[in-house]
Order: sequence, then C-alpha cells, then structure tokens
Amino acid sequence: MDFKGIEGIHIDKVTILLVWLFPIIFAIHDFEEIIVVEKWITKNKQNLVQKLPQRAKSFFEKNFAMKTYQFSIVVYVEFVIISFATVIVYLNGFFGISKWLYLGLFAVLFLHSFTHIGQAILLKRYTPGVLTSIFLLIPYGLWFYYVLLQKNLISLQDIGISIPVGVILFTLLFPALMRAASKY
Repeated sequence: MDFKGIEGIHIDKVTILLVWLFPIIFAIHDFEEIIVVEKWITKNKQNLVQKLPQRAKSFFEKNFAMKTYQFSIVVYVEFVIISFATVIVYLNGFFGISKWLYLGLFAVLFLHSFTHIGQAILLKRYTPGVLTSIFLLIPYGLWFYYVLLQKNLISLQDIGISIPVGVILFTLLFPALMRAASKY
C-alpha cells in the first residue's frame, strides 16, 4: 500500500514501514524500562545519587520515586501522543504541523536513547532501556533518517529544527505527565 501526501508526493512501503515502526519501537523500548525500572531504582538508588551532579539529584529524586503502575501511566499517554502523531503524518505526509509534531517526538526518542548509554557508562552497569537503545532505537533512528533524507522527504535542516521542537514538547508534556501519574 503506497500513499501520497498532501502535496502528492509518492510515499513507498519502506517509508510507511518506518513511519509506523515509531510507536512500535517506542513501546518495545518502554516495556524494557517498565519491566525493570522500579526494582532497578530500589537496588541502585544510593549508587546513582552519589554519582549524579546536585541538579540531577533533585530531578531524579522528584521524578523517579514512582511505582511501576505510575510510570506505566506516563508511558501510556506518551504512546497515545506518538500514535496520534503517526496517524497524522501518515494521512498528511511530512508537511506542516504533522511533520513537526512527528519529527519533534521522534528526535526526542532518538536522542533519549543516547542518555541510556551515557547512564550505563556513568554507572558502569546495566540501566533500564540501554539494551533496546543500542540494539533497536539507534539502528532504527539512523535507518529512518537515512531513508527519509535520501527520498527528500525531510532535510538536515528539518532534523535540526525538530530537535528544539521535540525539547519544547518534552518540556511541556513530561512534567505534567509525571505530576498526573504521581497522584495515582
């Protein structure tokens, strides 16, 4: 099944696959985190707090003192938002608001994968999310960007703009989601 975006640009099956893999890969990555994060934090909290800079300590203590079911609420809402962005970009192509919403969310997830690797290096141990970051998110992200750049569906400038768009979306959504989840 191929489709054309608003401007009539032909989008092939590989591009459709890459677009729809986003919510799937997000879910697989976050399942890794959901399954182990509560137990991992309980086991590693002291070591982690000792190695974090003061500013990061307060962020960690405030945002990661939640139970698995609370974290699952955050992941669920993020999944719904990512799925919505995927449907919109599938229906409209990489144009206008659909492009920036999708690419912004995608950029945040792609960059987020590197934080897992940094955490594992800093702590010198497994951290929740590092396996799917290395073996799934980064290869998928590179493939996604490569294909869409080759097909001229996005540009390097689009990627550059999508990073601050994603950071703004994350800055607005994540604290609100964490606050809402902490009430349950």
